[in-house]
Amino acid sequence: MPQPVTGLSESAVSRYTPGTRSCRRVRRMAIASLAVVMVFGRASCAQPNDGSSVKPFRFTLGGEYRFKVESLDAPDFDLRPSDEAYTAIGHRGLLHADLHMGESLRTFLELSAAADSGRKPAERPFDRSRPDVAQAFVDVPLPHATTLRIGRQQLDAAGNRLISNREAANLRLAFDMAHAETKLGRMSVTAFYGRPVLNQRGAFDDRRNSAEKFMGAWLLRPLSDAEDAPIASVFFLSRDRARALYAEGAESDHRRTIGARVSATMPRWDYAVQASRQYGSFGSDAIQAFGFAGDVGWHPQAHFSPRIGASFGFASADTRQDGRLGTFDVIYPNLGYFTDAPVYYPGNTADVQPNVAVNANRSLRLRVGCDVVVRLSKHDAVYGTPGVPVLAGNGTGPSFVAALSYARAEWSAGEHTTVTLSVVHGSTGSLIRGAGGRDFNYGALAASFRF
Repeated sequence: MPQPVTGLSESAVSRYTPGTRSCRRVRRMAIASLAVVMVFGRASCAQPNDGSSVKPFRFTLGGEYRFKVESLDAPDFDLRPSDEAYTAIGHRGLLHADLHMGESLRTFLELSAAADSGRKPAERPFDRSRPDVAQAFVDVPLPHATTLRIGRQQLDAAGNRLISNREAANLRLAFDMAHAETKLGRMSVTAFYGRPVLNQRGAFDDRRNSAEKFMGAWLLRPLSDAEDAPIASVFFLSRDRARALYAEGAESDHRRTIGARVSATMPRWDYAVQASRQYGSFGSDAIQAFGFAGDVGWHPQAHFSPRIGASFGFASADTRQDGRLGTFDVIYPNLGYFTDAPVYYPGNTADVQPNVAVNANRSLRLRVGCDVVVRLSKHDAVYGTPGVPVLAGNGTGPSFVAALSYARAEWSAGEHTTVTLSVVHGSTGSLIRGAGGRDFNYGALAASFRF
């Protein structure tokens, strides 16, 4: 049977473990931020006296505090000797200032702090930090309805499944980046170049990752003039890393992704479908990979506004040592890509997930589903977060990996407060159990207050 991959997890996570004082700092920052906003409120200038409707100056303060508890009894399916059950308690505090001058010139600053305790064998680098700069950018208006954004920022990928803001973690993914967006009639054009931010444990010490760069562009356009017309986009993404890890080993990775996406929301249906091809080089090997994913939902006329949906995906695999890497890379995925549980990473996978969501009332949304995941190649690995091989492929064994059954509830407790509860059970097959792994159970409770 395939054997677990060992000796790799320590390179993927920091070994720094915060104490209770770090958690207290985050709580104090959140309380102080709330006090500032309560004292000063939201400020904006008065309308000009010349009859113009344009506000030449507008300044706002705001923020967020999130408390999250998550428990996992078998990280990486319990395949590694270092795997331990844990219950982690996380805190995130955000405070931002937003200054608009005229219609387009804008400066934005967001500070963050985060703490994480109880996670084993160690907390992840993006789960803890003393106060630091989460975002700091300037929007500069240019001719022809173009806006240039320069500085540290989160990337809005317009629904692209290959780029997420890592909301599941305490610290969101940010880039030191130049980003331009323009309008050409009904078409939106976006281009960017930058490097991801490396989160550090100290105060105001986050820096850009000199070993990785990311650039790309996309075109987005509605396919007709109808209000619910499908929206189509084509995109190009380029990511260069000095070191990437796959079943074949660790090498430099220079990967280019081209693809297309189409989505629509109609009274009775919604859908989003995306396909991508990847090429480039991994060390001396050529990259040839392919992936697609989709989500389709039907909204019947019934009590509780149900949505009956199905999600599916395919991320190509490496088949053998032939001078080619066929493993598809979901470039910056959310940590819980298939469900909220941070256990399984896409790559060498095909999955299908039937699901049902209902509105129990105006403020409570419920969703249940089951994601069945199989591996495409018995020669490639089973990958865990954050993209580390946890079970090597040796050409034998079954294809079925796990069925991930979940239930999720999201409660909007007022305009500024959201509470989310999520539970996931992972049922493994003989592939995982034969290698010494087992089923897992995951639960998370998060409460966010925005002000």
